[in-house]
Amino acid sequence: MELRARTRPLLRRACLVAGLSALLVPAAAGTATAKAAKAPVVKRVTPKRVFVGETLTIHGRYFRPGIGKNTVAFKRQRAKVVLVRADKSTKKMLRVKLPKRLERLLPVENGTPVATRLRVRVMTTRFGRRYTSRADSPIVGPEKPPAPPVPPTADPNADCDGDGTVNRNDADDDNDLLTDAEEAGLSSLLDPCKPDTDGDGVEDGYEYQSARDLNDDEHQSTNRYAPYPRKLPYPNPLDRQDGATDHDGDRLTLLQEYKLWVYTIGRGAPRTLGALSYSAGEQYSVSERAGGTGRRTPTLNAAGYDKQAEFLTWASDNGYATVDLVDIADETWWDGALPFSILNIDRIGAAPNATEIEYYDFFDNGKLDDSERDEDADGLTNWAETSGCMLPGYWISLYKKEAKYPVAYQGTRHDDPDTDGDGVRDGADDQDHDDVPNLMECSRMLASGVMGLDALDATAPAADGRNLEGWVNPFNPCLPHPYSRTCAKVVTIGDGWAPFSTDPADVYFIHD
Repeated sequence: MELRARTRPLLRRACLVAGLSALLVPAAAGTATAKAAKAPVVKRVTPKRVFVGETLTIHGRYFRPGIGKNTVAFKRQRAKVVLVRADKSTKKMLRVKLPKRLERLLPVENGTPVATRLRVRVMTTRFGRRYTSRADSPIVGPEKPPAPPVPPTADPNADCDGDGTVNRNDADDDNDLLTDAEEAGLSSLLDPCKPDTDGDGVEDGYEYQSARDLNDDEHQSTNRYAPYPRKLPYPNPLDRQDGATDHDGDRLTLLQEYKLWVYTIGRGAPRTLGALSYSAGEQYSVSERAGGTGRRTPTLNAAGYDKQAEFLTWASDNGYATVDLVDIADETWWDGALPFSILNIDRIGAAPNATEIEYYDFFDNGKLDDSERDEDADGLTNWAETSGCMLPGYWISLYKKEAKYPVAYQGTRHDDPDTDGDGVRDGADDQDHDDVPNLMECSRMLASGVMGLDALDATAPAADGRNLEGWVNPFNPCLPHPYSRTCAKVVTIGDGWAPFSTDPADVYFIHD
């Protein structure tokens, strides 16, 4: 009893201390929270004139340290407040990058946002007590336009074109046929040290001259040679996307015509911009001007075309003027062949007819445009080798219902007479090795004698007795002869190719 009486005061004292401690801890925490939650204060901003896209620095007190811990409110009278999350902050400084949406606060004059003064206020866990005064507020302008590109220059002591003459003594540093002075006058962005400024594979000078040719208005009286237009949609040395464009409508792209121009230079044509042998601004580049500056008149005749004569001379000298072809009814390819002129595409009569001899002249006007020409003298027109029959995709697009042969044969080039390097010019060569020359498989209309859209296709190969030897395709060894030496001898039913139908009920030819 005595011990218990003595311990009671001690217990009461311990409980009292514990109670005080319990009361004091929340009070201390509340004090710290109160200190942390003080309203932020803005003392000054820098710079005083800033633009959207740039960073504004705000100095003050009671900011929350960290990244994205503070928000800055921007205000203009009679406009909605725009809130922007600050970047990295300390207790006394924060930075905020001004976003594009801040331009909503800027007044607009003549359709363009103009700089104005915006008052700012910072929010942490609570808002600052007030916005900055007018004197302490920044002037915010719209996003600056991109800085103009620095005009390219050439080191005067270097030799851009490697011709042995240093640039300071060379009038055309990059040898693109535009002098340095001309390039500077046309556009400060043309690079005097790069012959192809835009990197589209076409020299600056060629694009410049092609644009002049295209802009030569023939309806003007008296016709005068128009200057180079510096804007689109002309061939432009600053437009890297125009290489695949056919500006003059002759079925050849800018890049294709440029390659032909380069090819002619390699065969002796002068490398000048005076009269381009192939211009991306003229359908008939071989032409003359009345009085030197008048209207253009095509001058390249289809009859007696010199490139065709060159091909035929080569064919005669190499055993390809006459070719031995198997009749389509023969089930063997090693006997029964008959001789035909390589120009006798329809195999009718002893000699080719006028249409076959002058088949280059697609539009039958007596003149050859740039696509009808055969610059590499391989017996195939420029168009045939860039967009037509010597591209596998041409046949797939033209005869959509015709199942293609499973072997992927390659096409030919328009600036190389012997694309595969076997010593045989492409027109006399045979892409699918079915012993019918490419030239004789390039047109179903010529080969069958059926003109227009009724040319032979897989939908009705022999329904009306048309010439089956006209069912040609330079990328299918089973056309026109299903018994050729390279036509596959086994066809899986349901998975065939022309002339074997994918439908067993419609099989026309069957290998035993």
